[in-house]
Amino acid sequence: MNRLNKWLSRWLPDWAAEQLEAENRRLEARVKELKAENARLNAYLDGLEVGLRAQRRVIVQTGGGSESV
Repeated sequence: MNRLNKWLSRWLPDWAAEQLEAENRRLEARVKELKAENARLNAYLDGLEVGLRAQRRVIVQTGGGSESV
C-alpha cells in the first residue's frame, strides 16, 4: 500500500488523489455494509434450516395392509 501511495503522490494531481482516496473510503464502507447484510441473511437462512429440520417428518404409507376385498 505504501508503494501505491508514493505512486499516487508522485504522478497524480492532488485533487485526483484525494478523489480516489474518497472513492476508496466510500467503497470500503459499502463493502462493510454488504458483509453485514450477508451475515444477517446467512443467519436467517440458518434459522430457516433449523426450523425445517425440527418439523415432524411425514410418513406416507402406500398400502401393503391386510385388508381383504
